[in-house]
Amino acid sequence: MRACRANAIYFEHGIRKVDYSKCVACLSCVLVCPRNTIQVTSIDQPEQIVSIKIDHEKCSMCENCIDQDGGFCPQNLFYIDSVKKGDKVEVGIRFKFKEIAKCQGCLKCEKSCPEKAIQPVKYES
Repeated sequence: MRACRANAIYFEHGIRKVDYSKCVACLSCVLVCPRNTIQVTSIDQPEQIVSIKIDHEKCSMCENCIDQDGGFCPQNLFYIDSVKKGDKVEVGIRFKFKEIAKCQGCLKCEKSCPEKAIQPVKYES
């Protein structure tokens, strides 16, 4: 489908399907559908992790979360980048939102953060 820049939409036996490992949740497909038939229905597990929030006020930049050994996050979904802290922009920890599909929902990050700055956002039906 041309609206999907990530090439996540494909056809199988005449039926449109979504490859969620490619989907970046931009919702372009929903916006361009002339019949309004595309709905976001991919979340089907109770309490599925849909995002990770980092409280930059609590974060001490210990950098435990960016260790690449998988001890903190098995999928290495945290990185250092610019973050907004109050009215200022500073260096801080960010979560790879475009790779949320890789999150196993193990909550290791929440349990391992010494400052309790990492909070998973769960889908509640």
